Amino acid sequence: MPDTSQGTPCPEQQTTFSTTSAEQTTHPERISVGCPISDYVDIQFSDAVSRAKENIERVEIINEESDQRGRTWSIPVSPQLQSKTPIWSGRAQWQRQVREMLNREEGRSLCRHHHADPERVFAVAVTMASFADLRTGRRVTASREVLAERAGVSVTVLKRTRRVLAELGLAREMVRGRFLHTLEQWAAEAHHGRKQIKATSVWALLSPKAVVLRSTRDRTAQTTSLARGCTRTSATASKPRRLRCPQNHDHGPQSVALSFDTCTSVKKYKTTRASARRFDNSQEQPREPRSISLQKAAAGLIAHAPCLDTGEHIGSVCEALRDHYVDPERWTGRDIALVLNEDTRRRGWTWPTRDSLKHPVRYLRWRLAAIDWSHPSPTERAKAAKRHRDAERQTASFVRAEQAEKTASESVRLAAMARIRSLLQEGRFRETTRERIS
Repeated sequence: MPDTSQGTPCPEQQTTFSTTSAEQTTHPERISVGCPISDYVDIQFSDAVSRAKENIERVEIINEESDQRGRTWSIPVSPQLQSKTPIWSGRAQWQRQVREMLNREEGRSLCRHHHADPERVFAVAVTMASFADLRTGRRVTASREVLAERAGVSVTVLKRTRRVLAELGLAREMVRGRFLHTLEQWAAEAHHGRKQIKATSVWALLSPKAVVLRSTRDRTAQTTSLARGCTRTSATASKPRRLRCPQNHDHGPQSVALSFDTCTSVKKYKTTRASARRFDNSQEQPREPRSISLQKAAAGLIAHAPCLDTGEHIGSVCEALRDHYVDPERWTGRDIALVLNEDTRRRGWTWPTRDSLKHPVRYLRWRLAAIDWSHPSPTERAKAAKRHRDAERQTASFVRAEQAEKTASESVRLAAMARIRSLLQEGRFRETTRERIS
């Protein structure tokens, strides 16, 4: 036929609009010799739309199955690996297991082998536990920099400490951090709306069966020995002893400075000796009445930390402050709350809710025992800074006053200028006289 290419009504359609072999094999019925150019464009557009829909569905499925959370996208862990990984016994129990393992010879030898300090290993473990899922102990997706900053160590120390935890069987790296594939980058952008090209490693915190059984046997044996040894007379049993500092005998699971056998604390032994001397007295001395400043400090603390409110008499909080040597004349309730918040932030913890605390006063005693209250309070530091600024302003005012005293007045300046003019006139007169004589 005239004005056609190779006898077809669509001139140069095969060379101008090329299609891939996959599209030709996928839709062979759509390709016909007699189709116009617009039909091929529609076919390509419909194929592109279908591929985009498939990718969107795959992205939604990936995010739904991996149950993404937080402001970053983490690499999904395969269900097979999840099923083979045990869960932990709980945050407090797992941290207690870490402490027990580090106190054993096996843990100490591993720390020496990897050149890691047990205290730093425990600090990293506490920080990782704060990012883990409360129910399973998995999905620790925080970056190395964040973990190192929260734990107060370097990234190199963090790597060594995680090797110790992994070899003890208390932690496992589920997925190694890497660059994301194209589909994973789309899934990350669909999750948090930003571009993400890398993802961190995914760790899981474990409570191995051997460690759990060993801890259970140890606690059972300890309970049995205490039950056998605690035989009291009727007179002694009628008057039970009240421990003033129970946290010295059983530290909390998150205590770093007081959790190892090799650690020493002057505050710990000082409180213990003082309690022992008081218990040796045959007759307990009556306690002094609570001062108004102590009651105000306790009320201010509860106002700034509502989770410590027991709903009962405030005397239990006053006794906790008194037993830990918190001077209410120097420390107000706001000062105590600020120091507790700073300690919580430094350790990477968060304040518990009121409903989750069964014994708020015991929690307060445990937190107070880990802080040295002999340092200046925030109010004292603020007053010292104010005195320093006032002294600087007073010194500056003295300097300005001295400069003002040295500055000549208007009358003195006029008299000086008149004297200078008279001297200049006398000098000119003498020169003129000499010239005339010569």
